[in-house]
Amino acid sequence: MKNLKILHITDFHLRHSSRLYYSTARKLNNGFIRNNFYVNELSERDFEKKIFFFDKNNYNKKIIQIIENLNPAIIVLGHCSRIDLKTFEYIKKIHPNIKIAQWYVDSLIPTGPDYDSHLKTFNKYIDFTDCSFVTSDPLSLKFNNKKNKNIFYIPNPSDLSIDNLKIDQITNNIYDMFIALSHGQHRATLKRFYKDEREDFIINLQEKLPDIIFDNYGLANNQPIWGDQYYKRLSQSKMALNLSRGLPFKWYSSDRISSFIANGITTFVDRATKLDDFFSDDEVVFYKNINDLVNLINELKNNDKKRRSIGQKGRIKYNTHFNSTKVAKFIFEKTLNLKLSEKYFWDR
Repeated sequence: MKNLKILHITDFHLRHSSRLYYSTARKLNNGFIRNNFYVNELSERDFEKKIFFFDKNNYNKKIIQIIENLNPAIIVLGHCSRIDLKTFEYIKKIHPNIKIAQWYVDSLIPTGPDYDSHLKTFNKYIDFTDCSFVTSDPLSLKFNNKKNKNIFYIPNPSDLSIDNLKIDQITNNIYDMFIALSHGQHRATLKRFYKDEREDFIINLQEKLPDIIFDNYGLANNQPIWGDQYYKRLSQSKMALNLSRGLPFKWYSSDRISSFIANGITTFVDRATKLDDFFSDDEVVFYKNINDLVNLINELKNNDKKRRSIGQKGRIKYNTHFNSTKVAKFIFEKTLNLKLSEKYFWDR
């Protein structure tokens, strides 16, 4: 495959001054480039904020101008919602050979947070997409549309240009447990008068673990951390709790999992997520309930060798099989309807 070009339209967070430099958008972009694509980036939300352009019509004209000049093989959408349907109608009519894919990493779980708005965004362009990629098991989501057969699972990708801490090798950790929440990546601070549904679980956990030193962010008026400070604080802890909003769902996790396991911090995950389909108990620590979690944390606090081993094995597994280069390659091979170049670890 030579001279393949991608138009990648998503939120690249330019207005946030690299606060989210480790976003899925950036990691996938790196993956496309490593697969020898030329990638033209278009940051949708930054258009809306008038950083570069001034109105919606100009934004849609810009998309068409880029397509006419670039002639991409694929248009990749990530959480887009501002593009006019007429723009896609034009693309399909004038450039029928261009394939369109979308990736979506927010929860699409009926019992999860903001379900209606997430599903609306996901479905907005579904009639124009050739393939869609989600971070939950598509069969369990039971989508109700004619494109069901073209919806595929992808893991939250890691990227070794970003996720390279090797926390399992750090010997001067200050804290035992790292927990980081936020009220949305687009918000730098917590919402006023809003309580995250995970707070009660975490407070209960802390009460049951008086001898564990926690480093918590995003709850009890302790503001979230972002950018390089996020990775600095992560590296100061021995273990981390990966806790997503909503009820556990098959294969779903927020994207923080890719910064936890891939950086070698020993990570605790609810077994109900079924992520033990991909990871063994000596790579990720799976718990059944809060009391089980308490026992596992206490055990590993006092067994440094085992804790480090789990962190190391999880890190190697994640960066070997779930890295952004492989995830990006899977996206374009599926979208272009190519024979898969390898058996992808997550493709069941």
